[in-house]
Order: sequence, then structure tokens, then C-alpha cells
Amino acid sequence: MKILIIGGAEFIGPVVARHLANAGHDITVFHRTPAPQIPYPQIAGDCESVDQLYKGMQSVQPDAVVHTTALCGRQVKAVEQALAGRKTRMILLSSVDVYKAFEVVNRLSDAPVQSVPLHERSPLRDVLYPYRGRRPDTETAHDMQTLHDYEKITVERAALESSVIDAVILRLGMVYGRNDYNHRFGEPVRKMYQGDKFIELPQKVAEFRACKCFVEDIAHGVRLAVESDVSGEIYNLAAQEVLSEMEWYQRTAELMNWKGTITVSEESGLTDSFNPEQHLVVDTAKIRKELHYKELFSVQEGLRHTIQWELENVQSY
Repeated sequence: MKILIIGGAEFIGPVVARHLANAGHDITVFHRTPAPQIPYPQIAGDCESVDQLYKGMQSVQPDAVVHTTALCGRQVKAVEQALAGRKTRMILLSSVDVYKAFEVVNRLSDAPVQSVPLHERSPLRDVLYPYRGRRPDTETAHDMQTLHDYEKITVERAALESSVIDAVILRLGMVYGRNDYNHRFGEPVRKMYQGDKFIELPQKVAEFRACKCFVEDIAHGVRLAVESDVSGEIYNLAAQEVLSEMEWYQRTAELMNWKGTITVSEESGLTDSFNPEQHLVVDTAKIRKELHYKELFSVQEGLRHTIQWELENVQSY
């Protein structure tokens, strides 16, 4: 298959490209700036430019599009216009942050705690644009605009309502691995690397559970979705094993051979912007049954690879 990957230059995109290429597919990557590290044909363009997307579509004539960076509905609508009436299969990477549970855990409203695990028909957020008003790590115009516009609910709606896009939606858990710009394991790795003897976690934080997934397994799930014949479906994609924050710290300590002590304080960890009473755990039975998804890596293996990468960058923290 000829596959156009939109946004394939960072973190998840290159891993998806590699998995699809290894499966024999013809890959072209469409993204903003040249990326010499990517060994596939590249098209430079803005994912909101209909003209640039149209030229890319005409050049590749893809059998399928994988959109890794659709942050808001208008970016999906730009692709829809660029297809110029040519019905095309599209795999869209969404997020479990569309669920109402995310609204609760981030105290975006006074909604009650939601029951978990969350399945694909669980209630979605009523509060849209969850990151508006937050300050990004780097206050560039692009980062500020991204936080202002980010809304995966509008991404999903635009795709599923389109008469041109033949969509499959993958709601990802918290993705970790090499090149994870969120550094999901950066804090424990840094503390253990620096030789801290004690790490203390508030009780509720230690007990908090959120679905995570190794980037290589995410890419495997994307490949299965591309190669399937399903249409108009939504799938949760995350690891089956869901650990508490304490368990993640303990496994990190084991893999780093750290001899310090992790303790739990009586402090709850409840803050104005985080409610650990709400766990963020999803049910992944649907993708496992319908697309025969199964992790390629154990949690231990994925975490080991991630720690190795974090250690390569620990001096820059």
C-alpha cells in the first residue's frame, strides 16, 4: 500500500513509518521541516494548508493516510478538502483525554469521579479545549497556539462526519519511549541517576493509575489498523497491564539497580489542578478482539528501552 504519514518526523511518527515500511508498505512523510534522520521520501508542508496537502495527495495518491498530529478539527477538514472528493482511508491518532474522566482528573469541572475502565462508549468531556490558558514549557508562538487550539474531540467529529474520509480512530494512552518529549519517566530516572537516597510520593499519587503504552506497541497497533478493513470505528490503544505510580517507580528502581527507598507520605496529593481519585484506565478489549492486537514488548522491556534513552539525556535536565 502507498501510505502518506502526516506529521511523521517526531516521536510516534518515525516509529509508525518504520513498522509500516518493514511490513512492505510504500511510505511518504508529510511534515513542516526537512528531517534528515527519516529514510523515506518527504514532502515539506503545513498540515493546515489545503494547497500543500493537495499537492502531496496528488503526488503520492495514497491508499491510506495516517495522521499523527491532528490537534483540532480544522486540520482534519484541511485534509478533507485536499482529497478533492477522493474517498480515502485515514487512521487518526486521538487520545484517551477525550473521556470525561480526563475532565475529572484535571478538575476542569465539578463532575463526579467516573467508573473505570473506560470503554469506547464511555462519556466524553463536556469541557472542550482543555489546555487553553495553560503555559507551555517553551512559549513560542507555535506552542502557545497548539495549547489554545488542541481538542481531539473535534478531530474525531470532523473525521467521522466526513463523507470523504474513511476513518479509524485510535485513542492512545500515555505514550512513552525514545524521543518522548513529555519525559514521562524523566523525574524518577533523574532522581535515581543523581543518587537520591529517598523518594517520597503522596499517598494518592502513589496509588494513581493511568494507562500507558510503549511507542513500539502503539506503532504496531497503527499498522494493524491500516491493514484492516474496518471503517468508522474507534479503538482504545494502551497496554493491558496498568500500574500504579508507585509500581512504575519500583520497576524503574529495579531496572536502574537503585538502592534507595521509596516512601509514601500521608499527604493525599490532591491539588487544585489534579485529582488522583480519578484513575485514567481504559478497556482495550475491542482492539484486541477485532484487530487481534497484542503487545510486542512487555512493560519491563518497554520501560528498559525508555530508561536507556532517558539516561542518554539526563545531563540536559
